Amino acid sequence: MNKILLTLLLITFSCVTFSQKNSIKFGKIDPELLKMTTCELDSSAGALIISDIGDVYINYDDLNGFKINMIRHLRVKVFNSTAFDLAKFKLKCYKSGDLEEKYTRIRAASYNLNESGKMETTELSKDNIFTDRISNKEKSYNFSVPNIREGSVFEVEYTLTSKLFWQLPEWEFQTKYPTLLSELNVAVPEYFIYKRQMRGYISPSFTESKKNARSILFRDGNYTEAVTYSENADKYVFINVPALYEEPFMNDISNYTAAIEFELAAIQFPRNYKDYTSSWDKIDKLLWNDEEFGVPLKRGSPLKKEAEVLKMTIPDPMKRMIAAHEIIRNSIKFDGRNSLYLSKSLNKVWENKTGKSSDINLLLISFLNECDIETHPVILSTRENGIINPAQIMLSKFNYVIAEAVIDSARILLDATDKKLTWNIIPEACQNGKGRRVSRDSRLNDWVDLNGKTPNEETYFYQVKMDSSGNIKGNFSLMLSELQAVDAAEKIRNANTEEDYINEIEASFTGMYIDNYTIENLDDRTNPLIVKMDGGFRHSIDESVKDVIFFNPGMGALIDENPFKAETRMYPIDFIRPKINKVICMISIPEGYEVAELPQNMNLGVSEKRGYYRYNIVVNGNNIQLSAMLNINSSLITYDSYEELRELFNRIVAKNNEMVVLKKI
Repeated sequence: MNKILLTLLLITFSCVTFSQKNSIKFGKIDPELLKMTTCELDSSAGALIISDIGDVYINYDDLNGFKINMIRHLRVKVFNSTAFDLAKFKLKCYKSGDLEEKYTRIRAASYNLNESGKMETTELSKDNIFTDRISNKEKSYNFSVPNIREGSVFEVEYTLTSKLFWQLPEWEFQTKYPTLLSELNVAVPEYFIYKRQMRGYISPSFTESKKNARSILFRDGNYTEAVTYSENADKYVFINVPALYEEPFMNDISNYTAAIEFELAAIQFPRNYKDYTSSWDKIDKLLWNDEEFGVPLKRGSPLKKEAEVLKMTIPDPMKRMIAAHEIIRNSIKFDGRNSLYLSKSLNKVWENKTGKSSDINLLLISFLNECDIETHPVILSTRENGIINPAQIMLSKFNYVIAEAVIDSARILLDATDKKLTWNIIPEACQNGKGRRVSRDSRLNDWVDLNGKTPNEETYFYQVKMDSSGNIKGNFSLMLSELQAVDAAEKIRNANTEEDYINEIEASFTGMYIDNYTIENLDDRTNPLIVKMDGGFRHSIDESVKDVIFFNPGMGALIDENPFKAETRMYPIDFIRPKINKVICMISIPEGYEVAELPQNMNLGVSEKRGYYRYNIVVNGNNIQLSAMLNINSSLITYDSYEELRELFNRIVAKNNEMVVLKKI
């Protein structure tokens, strides 16, 4: 984008920012936008959000009384196909009793230059707006902007109306694409008192607050009365917002975007005050009295016969729990949708053998209790949905439910949606800080740690022999546990054959070849996944006898690159679980050689005992033994420790790249 156009756009935005009326109108597209080929603000960006403007206000009419309205207008320039997903929309809305949210006046259009250089417009047809009923309380309007190409400009506009006053729409000012202008205007009558919470790591370019005089005209037959009230109006403007890029070991990017959230504290009409400040006790009772959550659990399980069989044949409660989990996990197909509420009765879930995450796991909870295993629901927010702040009491922040079984003093988290995961591990998407136990016994309700304490472990073990040319032959094994094993097993299943996965391992190590292999525990996540290999490393092409041999004792298994490239970081480092990387190598050197140079041993630590690195290498006769281990004890490290962690990895990489030198005697 040339600087003249950028200046013109910013002048336009200045008018929008400081004037009362929005000068950016649907369908009024500057043809110069279509000629843009790259983003001057960020040359690597796949798209530029030109403007994203929201107007949220509460108004009154005789038919509906007070209601929330939100009008959003979004305009985007697409540079390449990496940003095509920006043109796909899922507008989720909720219902509570007779009160609900509705989307209306949905408009979308794309703009492209044709072969003659003229602008062509393609509008979204109403027939291509699809409604997805997630549950009786949730649905979404889904659509894609038509005719998106590289170079397109598109815009979307819609209106949300709502009577759910406790749920004023949230607004995000930042995305993974650069934004020229993001603006939110909020106008709320004095009767509605909201707490406002800004999140993210950047501040608004401009804010403004003012009070407006408003009036309502009440009519009742021949009687008319005018009531005046004050309206609190606030404007939040962000200009030239940088893209938020994903970094290694980062929770979902949406957790760190600049955004504003609202929580209803009270509604205060004259002589009528109602406190809407919620509490977890209120939410617990609300869920247990809900026909799509707690009430079906009170009624019992549709698997009464199956439960009787398990109780008679499996006296041990742990084994009975595992068997019950396997029945649900292997019987019900997950349809890929997450929710907190049932989409159908538990009987229908069992009968149809398919359902959402909530259908499956609420059925699991009912079945386990029927099997005389004390089990509670644990509600949570998945990583993609956002981190839960326990101080922010909002049920709408949760989108998932799992089971917590109690056996003796052990509390075991269970999820039955993934047929590839055994009872001892919940999906990575659910390992997101803390969830909330929702028990019928309110004394038990509390926060539950979702991130397991068992480390994700990766261990390499080599037992090899080197010849006088520097080539190596022997046995190798790779052992993976917990989420590391989950990821590797998924890669193996997605490969055409197991051999294709082994070929990937070969290709990732310089000079490696594998003659034979076995894979153990592919489908058993109660045990580590183990890959055993016979093969070697070809470091010498001519295989001639060398007077001096240089080699790395870790043979490619050591950490040789720092994942933390950026000099600074504003976000926590999220390992999900504690982390162990271990390399053990036993190397027999050729007869007639001696060790001329050997790396020194090294011990490094991270402050507050959050981790350490140990590198120990010894010579014992004709054998070199290396043991290297990185142990990160904390699953979450705050951003203020980033510099220390980055330096730790710098020193680890430097040490791991040191060579052993052998000389011919």
